[in-house]
Amino acid sequence: MPEEPLVSVVVPVWRDEEALTRTLQQVHTSVQVEVIVACVFGEERRYELLRDRYEETKWVSAPRGRAVQMNAGAAVAGGRWLLFLHADSELPPDWLDVLARADERNDTVGGAFRLSIDSHAWQARVIEAGVRLRLALVGLPYGDQAPFVRTHIFQAIGGYRDLPLMEDVDFVRRLRTIGRIDISQAPVVTSARRWKRDGWFRRSGRNITLATQFLLGVSPARLAQAYFRRKSSAVVMMSRAPWTGGKTRLAVDSDEAAHADLRHALFLDTLDTVRSVPDVEHIIACEPARECERMRELVGAAVDVIAQRGDDLGRRMTHVFEDSFRLGCESVVVVGSDLPDLPSRLIQAGIRQLRDGNDRIVLGPATDGGYYLIGMNRPCPSVFERIEWSTDRVLSQTVEAANAEGLRAVLLDEWRDVDEVADLRRLTGGSGELAASRTRAWLGEHLKG
Repeated sequence: MPEEPLVSVVVPVWRDEEALTRTLQQVHTSVQVEVIVACVFGEERRYELLRDRYEETKWVSAPRGRAVQMNAGAAVAGGRWLLFLHADSELPPDWLDVLARADERNDTVGGAFRLSIDSHAWQARVIEAGVRLRLALVGLPYGDQAPFVRTHIFQAIGGYRDLPLMEDVDFVRRLRTIGRIDISQAPVVTSARRWKRDGWFRRSGRNITLATQFLLGVSPARLAQAYFRRKSSAVVMMSRAPWTGGKTRLAVDSDEAAHADLRHALFLDTLDTVRSVPDVEHIIACEPARECERMRELVGAAVDVIAQRGDDLGRRMTHVFEDSFRLGCESVVVVGSDLPDLPSRLIQAGIRQLRDGNDRIVLGPATDGGYYLIGMNRPCPSVFERIEWSTDRVLSQTVEAANAEGLRAVLLDEWRDVDEVADLRRLTGGSGELAASRTRAWLGEHLKG
């Protein structure tokens, strides 16, 4: 059997090919070193050239979130140690010697490097001094100091907790209860781009404030909202990329190009409704995952895009809620992409209901016995289990599952989605809060009789 590597270097990355390229140029797979890149599920295409160039590097995919990505990398690691390296950070030349010395000390369970900011500005030196003071006073290295830990210890304490922020502080606090943490004087050089973008002392001051609030018990979701400047609520539209097929029951035109135009019209009209809801995050949950990048081009920078995952509808919906809460949201409403005339007031009503109470689930009943909207304040996978999807029992079974979990089901006004040709015909004579202008224009051209 091949010799166990000394260390597995796990690099979480999100849409940062340039920084990752520099990292992979510096850290190479060898007998002692295993390199693992943990990218975001649905963004694999961004790194195809790097994957071809660095064939010995392991690649894993995970939902977006530094904690869950690092855990995914650790799950496939084979080294005695794990080192977690931000893509915009550079290890010191003797970093492997630091790990080898730590490996020889039985009382050392983990460690980190001294922080050095890649800038000649005097502000960088002040911040570095502040970090050294923090380490001397409270012994808490942050994630940009390339923390390392014995693999069996990492597994024993459960890895990183799946938090939207402060996963590194939480991890080190738990690690300190196990044994010694060494802080090497060898510097890990971190890009100054975030300080330059946000302001040198404004960013550091905010980081100190957030860490203090976390240690005092403030919710990581609230802290993530402040850090990433996100809203507390999200409206998620689950959609298949309209250029990839689907909606076969709406095949009112034998021309596939015309049918694709209809799918685009339904998608964009529903997106108009979603985007019209104020003071929320707007998110597209895209299926298939490989189309996420193209989806971003279609919807624009103001709308976030995450990948759907799971092999059936129940699992996909479960993961959509999990992944949305992971971004720091405290309430999430999910709708489909076949609601071109849905009044935005119904979505807003669902959000208000969620903000008014914690242990509840909000459902928008559909005319076919299902629902066009579902909202929750926390993940609850059981409400998507043992549901007879595509039947008239979906709503009633979901309410039963929610009640079993102690969630009070709040029902909104009934509405209808577009599943069949008869639903399209209804649009030709109705008028919703929004005009559904693209869908109705398509109907005027293609739907006769």
